[in-house]
Amino acid sequence: IENSTSSVGRAIYNESKMFYRPSRIFENLDDLNFEEKAIDMGNGILIYTYFFRSESPKANIFLVHGNGGNVSTYKDMIKTLVAGNYNVYAVDWRGYGKSTGQPEYRGVLKDTEAAFDDFISRVRSDSLKKIVYGMSLGGQIATKLVSDRQQDVDALILDGSLSSAKNLATDFMPGELIRSSMEKNAYMFNQDYVAERDIANIVDIPKLIIHSKSDQVVLFYHGERIFENAREPKFFWKTNTNHIMTLVELPEKTIKNIDDLLYFQSEETLNP
Repeated sequence: IENSTSSVGRAIYNESKMFYRPSRIFENLDDLNFEEKAIDMGNGILIYTYFFRSESPKANIFLVHGNGGNVSTYKDMIKTLVAGNYNVYAVDWRGYGKSTGQPEYRGVLKDTEAAFDDFISRVRSDSLKKIVYGMSLGGQIATKLVSDRQQDVDALILDGSLSSAKNLATDFMPGELIRSSMEKNAYMFNQDYVAERDIANIVDIPKLIIHSKSDQVVLFYHGERIFENAREPKFFWKTNTNHIMTLVELPEKTIKNIDDLLYFQSEETLNP
């Protein structure tokens, strides 16, 4: 997520430009074992999904990436997860990578839900646990998804997640500008999914909240708010990485914490 006040100001009346930075440039993924599939969302919109396979998987991860680039932008993070023996399913929202259309907040939620349905249908026959992993803007959507589909999820991980779109906008826009925009364009600061609210609806599922104390893109307090509102079992891993770069900068520790979250028996089992 960009933190430029000027760019947010210029995009103040265009929600798709304010929160989304898609790229059509798709990087080479040939060094990964994956299956590509298109899902027809109707109205001429196709979204593309990618299922990356590990040779000896411990669990299946449904990855909801951040607002920039496309699935291939996150290949180094995916590589860490696959090398750590996790299958990874990821989706490009409308307007991202090969997916058609233009992103907006209701559309990206619909795309995520459709992809999750496909993910569940593809992993239903195995006995592996299912983890939802949300990054940055994708953390809000991941939280909403798990809140609605708790019966299908065994663990939730949020890395550098927004607490809410309104909070993010407030962080980087002048007070008068944000107040005026919220009054005139309330739809832009949607209430369909708000991580700091929706997290409280998730019961029993283990949650790992990751946030860097030095994050200059999504400020640290976002992670604190999400964690405070989450129900037990929950764990807060405070890092000093760049924004959502945990899997790249701390790969071994991240895999260990995912392993511990997946198989934890008590709070003493996982200690980020």
